[in-house]
Amino acid sequence: MSDSSCYDVIVVGAGACGLMCALQCARRKKRVLLLEKGHQTGRKILVSGNGRCNLTNAYVSAADYRGTPDLAEAVLKRFSFQNCLDVFHALGVLTVQEGLGRVFPRTGKSTAVAEALRLACAEAGVVLKTDSEAVKVEKKKCFRVELQTGETFISKYLVLACGSKAYPQAGGTDSGYKLAAALGHHIVPPTPALCALNVRERAVARLQGVRAQVRATLWPGTERALHSEGEVLFTAYGLSGPAVLNLSGPAGKALPEGPVALALDFFPDIQDKELFLKERAVRFSSRPAKEFFAGLLHENIANLLIDFAGIRKKLPVASWTENTLKGVAKTLAAWPFTVTSLRPWTEAMAASGGVNCAEINYNTLESLRCPGLYILGEMLNVDGRSGGFNLHFAWGCGYTAAQAMPEE
Repeated sequence: MSDSSCYDVIVVGAGACGLMCALQCARRKKRVLLLEKGHQTGRKILVSGNGRCNLTNAYVSAADYRGTPDLAEAVLKRFSFQNCLDVFHALGVLTVQEGLGRVFPRTGKSTAVAEALRLACAEAGVVLKTDSEAVKVEKKKCFRVELQTGETFISKYLVLACGSKAYPQAGGTDSGYKLAAALGHHIVPPTPALCALNVRERAVARLQGVRAQVRATLWPGTERALHSEGEVLFTAYGLSGPAVLNLSGPAGKALPEGPVALALDFFPDIQDKELFLKERAVRFSSRPAKEFFAGLLHENIANLLIDFAGIRKKLPVASWTENTLKGVAKTLAAWPFTVTSLRPWTEAMAASGGVNCAEINYNTLESLRCPGLYILGEMLNVDGRSGGFNLHFAWGCGYTAAQAMPEE
């Protein structure tokens, strides 16, 4: 075999993890081959953040991750928020911080991030092969990677950065899990994460397109309920929006045991909702129900609430009984929904599950079952909240693995 087929490092997958890892390895003077099964690098980067690329979060911490948060914490110790900013600023990407700590490229376009990484890899000497799917990997003295074309390449180190099954229209598959399994790893069955929820309550269709700020609570069959605050988006089939997406991973794990209860608090900042409504009822006692909720709730939510509570629409609020006020307060504090299923992989932005992290060295991301193999990012059983956390973990994995590889 020719020397041109031999490399120090082969990186499988030119997404966020793979691009970062390939770049950092090349900058450490390693000969790097970056393989991408699609025709373009960074496809999930390009669609992230609605095309704006929410590349990190100022408040990133291990508490923002599920699955194996201890591994996420180890990565964050080596690649902090400031490290992330420094890396991208050095690549020429100017950034801007928006609400909730979210950081975007100043251009407002994800191409700024994807192109900066692609250009830097090329300048550092990374050999990129697109339309090159790795279909077989094996380890003897070195790693041998075979492509779907029949071509084979040899390397001392192998990095699997293949992503997950999420968002297949941007290249998501289970191919990475199969390659990891071929090298001795066990896979925690993946389920969609950061995914909208189907609910049993058909009346939710009346709210299609309505958005509201809420506190969502999920009861996934564990000892404690799970909470998430932010925006909810009502759809024809159920619930979406960050407040719900952040609970979809645990919901998916619980669903095999049956439907899962979820409730929305429309006024999480108001502690005593019954007292609040009583005081409002005194102030606006002559208003009928619909006008009573003006300025308080979206009109469609108010109309559904009125029907849900059995309130007579034309009678003034002064005619409401104490039980009516209590019922309205209770509903606004915990409007109940029944989650019946997750939306499909085509709508999932991330995956829960993946390679069992007990088989990974947390400090280096090297396999404990196959020396010289590194497994990164979404392939691992780690998933983060919406808001830039998954991309930060991806960059951090690529950076950590590259820095951990021994010098030649």
